[in-house]
Amino acid sequence: MFAIPIYPKVPPAMSFKVQAPCARLDFMIGPAFSGPGGQTGLASMIASVSKSMAVSARRSVAAAALAAALVGGCASGDTGAAEVWDPIETPNRFIFSFNRAIDVMAVRPVTVLYRDWVPEPAQKSVRNVLDNLGEPVTAINEVFQGDPSRAATTMARFLVNSTIGLAGLFDVATSFGLTRTKEDAGKTIGLWAGKGVEPENGGFYLMLPLAGPSNARDATGLMIDYAIDPFQILPIAFNWDWFYYSAPRYALTVIDYRSRTMFALDDLEKNSVDYYAALRSAYTQSRAELIRAKREKTDTKGELDRRDNLALVK
Repeated sequence: MFAIPIYPKVPPAMSFKVQAPCARLDFMIGPAFSGPGGQTGLASMIASVSKSMAVSARRSVAAAALAAALVGGCASGDTGAAEVWDPIETPNRFIFSFNRAIDVMAVRPVTVLYRDWVPEPAQKSVRNVLDNLGEPVTAINEVFQGDPSRAATTMARFLVNSTIGLAGLFDVATSFGLTRTKEDAGKTIGLWAGKGVEPENGGFYLMLPLAGPSNARDATGLMIDYAIDPFQILPIAFNWDWFYYSAPRYALTVIDYRSRTMFALDDLEKNSVDYYAALRSAYTQSRAELIRAKREKTDTKGELDRRDNLALVK
């Protein structure tokens, strides 16, 4: 339910091609985070859980890669999605309700204050810093997507913005003609899933606690991205306190994305008979469109424009 780029005003009933369960063996966005003042218990809980996840993620990189291979291998016998395959809908709905409760109690109030009281230039700088921190992961995925030249451009952006752009506060690289892209391991898996496999075929649907909509493919990709992120590896390597380094990044990511999707998510909920089903369908369609664009080798600017049109951004 949080900060995931999806189609606006998606009707609650979506239809796709029929799909066999095997193809579902094989998900911006967006987790939830506690607000300031009086909510340290929730923050501590998230910090503890996330720190444990970081350690386990490192030990599971090989398992994640194997899972990704299984995703593509199983999916290769099917062309793509029918109605979104949701075999664990009951627990997914429970997690969805939990996420909404966290959103209502903590995330949304803090986000409203951020959106209304923080000046727009400051919000833009926060977004630039977060984008800059994500550039190394994007570059790694671009290499595995078979586009090393694009990866070089991404790393050039990272170096320019990290220096001339004052640690990413300003997107100087764009003015130099170095356009931004955003890639992740879920899209990389989808790109190489096999001919005839529709991008909608992302595996069984998942509602992740404190993270929102996903599926087996994208959840696997999320774990891989976390494991290869230099800015997640460094705190562990140097034994830095997660709460003082990664938690602020996590919180700002949530608040920034939630502030840019608030109106569209509200509109989606208002116009949906079943908000859970509408969000599930919209998420699947949005991710499928991004993967389809990669398969068709859409130019960078066109891909960014399409993402802007699809994303729930005010």
